Amino acid sequence: MIFEKSAVAVVSGGASGLGAATARKLTSMGACVAIFDLNVAAGEAVAQELGGVFHCVDVADPASVADGFEAVSYTHLRAHETRGNL
Repeated sequence: MIFEKSAVAVVSGGASGLGAATARKLTSMGACVAIFDLNVAAGEAVAQELGGVFHCVDVADPASVADGFEAVSYTHLRAHETRGNL
Protein backbone atom coordinates (compact mmCIF):
# COMPACT_ATOMS: atom_id res chain seq x y z
CA MET A 1 0.00 0.00 0.00
CA ILE A 2 1.23 3.47 -0.86
CA PHE A 3 -0.29 6.46 0.93
CA GLU A 4 -1.27 9.78 -0.55
CA LYS A 5 1.22 12.51 0.32
CA SER A 6 -1.37 14.09 2.64
CA ALA A 7 -2.15 10.85 4.54
CA VAL A 8 -1.60 10.96 8.28
CA ALA A 9 -1.08 7.77 10.28
CA VAL A 10 -1.41 7.83 14.07
CA VAL A 11 0.85 5.31 15.82
CA SER A 12 0.34 4.72 19.52
CA GLY A 13 3.42 3.48 21.33
CA GLY A 14 5.46 4.92 18.47
CA ALA A 15 8.38 6.10 20.59
CA SER A 16 10.13 2.72 20.63
CA GLY A 17 10.07 -0.92 19.63
CA LEU A 18 7.32 -2.20 17.36
CA GLY A 19 5.54 1.16 17.40
CA ALA A 20 8.63 3.01 16.16
CA ALA A 21 9.21 0.32 13.52
CA THR A 22 5.59 0.69 12.40
CA ALA A 23 6.00 4.47 12.18
CA ARG A 24 9.14 4.04 10.08
CA LYS A 25 7.39 1.60 7.74
CA LEU A 26 4.36 3.87 7.32
CA THR A 27 6.68 6.80 6.57
CA SER A 28 8.52 4.71 3.97
CA MET A 29 5.13 4.08 2.35
CA GLY A 30 4.44 7.80 2.08
CA ALA A 31 2.40 8.59 5.19
CA CYS A 32 3.08 11.42 7.60
CA VAL A 33 3.12 9.98 11.11
CA ALA A 34 1.77 11.29 14.38
CA ILE A 35 3.41 9.49 17.30
CA PHE A 36 1.31 8.98 20.46
CA ASP A 37 3.35 7.91 23.50
CA LEU A 38 4.11 8.84 27.11
CA ASN A 39 7.88 8.84 26.52
CA VAL A 40 8.37 12.45 25.44
CA ALA A 41 12.11 12.36 24.70
CA ALA A 42 11.97 9.18 22.59
CA GLY A 43 8.70 10.17 20.91
CA GLU A 44 10.03 13.56 19.89
CA ALA A 45 13.22 11.94 18.58
CA VAL A 46 11.33 9.43 16.40
CA ALA A 47 8.95 12.12 15.15
CA GLN A 48 11.87 14.39 14.25
CA GLU A 49 13.71 11.51 12.51
CA LEU A 50 10.63 10.80 10.39
CA GLY A 51 9.46 14.36 9.79
CA GLY A 52 6.31 13.65 11.77
CA VAL A 53 4.78 15.03 14.94
CA PHE A 54 4.69 13.83 18.54
CA HIS A 55 1.87 14.12 21.06
CA CYS A 56 2.14 12.95 24.65
CA VAL A 57 -0.90 10.67 24.90
CA ASP A 58 -1.92 8.12 27.52
CA VAL A 59 -3.93 5.53 25.57
CA ALA A 60 -5.45 4.29 28.85
CA ASP A 61 -7.13 7.69 29.25
CA PRO A 62 -9.96 8.37 26.75
CA ALA A 63 -9.68 12.13 27.27
CA SER A 64 -5.95 12.04 26.49
CA VAL A 65 -6.64 10.06 23.29
CA ALA A 66 -9.36 12.51 22.28
CA ASP A 67 -7.00 15.43 22.91
CA GLY A 68 -4.31 13.72 20.81
CA PHE A 69 -6.66 13.19 17.87
CA GLU A 70 -7.91 16.75 18.19
CA ALA A 71 -4.32 18.01 17.98
CA VAL A 72 -3.64 15.80 14.94
CA SER A 73 -6.87 16.93 13.30
CA TYR A 74 -6.01 20.57 13.94
CA THR A 75 -2.50 20.13 12.51
CA HIS A 76 -3.22 17.72 9.66
CA LEU A 77 -6.99 18.01 9.07
CA ARG A 78 -7.61 14.26 9.25
CA ALA A 79 -6.03 10.98 10.25
CA HIS A 80 -6.22 8.19 7.67
CA GLU A 81 -4.73 5.29 9.61
CA THR A 82 -4.37 4.30 13.23
CA ARG A 83 -1.94 1.69 14.48
CA GLY A 84 -1.32 0.52 17.99
CA ASN A 85 -3.29 -0.12 21.12
CA LEU A 86 -6.16 2.35 20.77
